[in-house]
Amino acid sequence: MTRSLVFAGLLVAATPAFTHAEPTCAVSIVRAPDDVRTEVESWLAKEHCATPLTVRIIETEGGYYIYAVDDRGGIRERVVPDAQSAGVLIASWTADDGIIRIEPVPAIAPVAHDEPLTEKPTTTPTTLVDQAPTAKQAPSNHWLTLAGGAGGSNSARGIRGELEMVRAGSFSLDLQLAYGAADMFASDSYQTYYSHFDDLSAMIGLHYTWRFRGDWHLRAGFAVGIMTTQMTLTSSSSTSATNPQLATAVSEASLMFGHSLGDRWELEIGPVATLATEDWHMSDQMETLIRAPGSVVGFAGLRRSL
Repeated sequence: MTRSLVFAGLLVAATPAFTHAEPTCAVSIVRAPDDVRTEVESWLAKEHCATPLTVRIIETEGGYYIYAVDDRGGIRERVVPDAQSAGVLIASWTADDGIIRIEPVPAIAPVAHDEPLTEKPTTTPTTLVDQAPTAKQAPSNHWLTLAGGAGGSNSARGIRGELEMVRAGSFSLDLQLAYGAADMFASDSYQTYYSHFDDLSAMIGLHYTWRFRGDWHLRAGFAVGIMTTQMTLTSSSSTSATNPQLATAVSEASLMFGHSLGDRWELEIGPVATLATEDWHMSDQMETLIRAPGSVVGFAGLRRSL
């Protein structure tokens, strides 16, 4: 009898304890393209999920339409340009544990009535249609940017505007218009020159945008175009001024860091480096005035989806 008890105790001790691993993220992706599903799941694997979601991702014109319902019946909708943006957005939704949960109200004891009460529905049930919204419902992916800035060794300052013409995933093609002003001093053995420059430029730019968690983004761009410059020159030996005009090729590179302020507004800040070669031959003095070829100016501005 003693041996049987010892043998049974050994069997119990040797039996492994199995535990059920809870899923790390209670997000059910009901419908999504395969590549988008893989990207979203990779973002969810790195996230601490606090809000269960049922998600549908439908490919539509200009990107993907996301329809998500949480465990309290709350609905979230958004159109994003690419799979990476979808993963970042859904991960932020399910990590949002700041929503106040409503505690259930205790049931009230029934009251006797002479006539039976008929329960009437207070809301009309809704039916979920598993399809993308029409073009009128989806916001456009074309952005208009207006910014101003100052900086650099030549007291440069200016304003600029960008209109997004074409978007393909994270790439965009933009039309850029800018006005800038700068000053420069130059001297020789005889006199000192003060030059003031007014620049107007038109460029075509290519940009690439990285989207991060928390509605942050980084946008890098390169643009080429034409710049016209009006120069006003004053020398120390004369009060007269000349206004020669010059047109030349110009290029620029930019790196803008931004944050979304809702579905249609974004704030951006960052440096813009411009490169152009300009020189003026002064026939009276038989000299050539060469302008500094490059400048770096810090810009800040707003973007709006049209």
